[in-house]
Amino acid sequence: MKEEIMKKMFRLGAAVMALGAGLMMASGVANAANTSMMKNMPADQMAKINSWNGVGSVVPSVLPLSDVDYKGVVTKFKSLYPDAQIVGISYDGKHNPTYEVDGIVDGLKIEMHIRENGDILNTEVKPLKQGKHMKQQGSMMYGQAMNGNHSMSKAFDVNDIIMPEVAETKAQEKVGGTFEAMDWSVEKEHGRLVYELDMIDGSGKEAEVKVDAMTGEIINVKAKTSKY
Repeated sequence: MKEEIMKKMFRLGAAVMALGAGLMMASGVANAANTSMMKNMPADQMAKINSWNGVGSVVPSVLPLSDVDYKGVVTKFKSLYPDAQIVGISYDGKHNPTYEVDGIVDGLKIEMHIRENGDILNTEVKPLKQGKHMKQQGSMMYGQAMNGNHSMSKAFDVNDIIMPEVAETKAQEKVGGTFEAMDWSVEKEHGRLVYELDMIDGSGKEAEVKVDAMTGEIINVKAKTSKY
């Protein structure tokens, strides 16, 4: 009887040791995978992870490597229209998260919608709108040139703007940390690069916050009526 108990205890001990070894091996594999993933991670994403301060509804460190950010969608856009100038970027995260990149080239406006995984949903190309100054000057060619110059003045370099996560954090400092950005856009307004963020908190309160896209300065805050 005593010998049988000893055998059972020995088998139980062996099973526990095997389980421990298995867990250690699994942990080692996971750590190796994480290390490999970190080594293969693009430098700009690593910089985002290292600089993220833990605030904001978009966490760079948990985004799959296949996903693109605001710079990634511009890169996708420029790969197809290398001579185009960027005049607007927006993100709609309410239903099917989608980016829109707006650019201009050769008298045309290009609107491209891109999923978070980098897939292009659709692209619309149309002539730039003709402004009132065309009628005032009475010259079609002059009007087109003026309109093109006006649109070009709205162009900007994506490397000049702060990350949308930073703009959201600045907005939260003003309206409260319970608010999250449901969608945002960035473009020039009166020569100034501006983020416009539509924000909502858990109780249904909403706010529209405008943030300087280069400095992070709060420009304007206003309450909104519910639309979600």
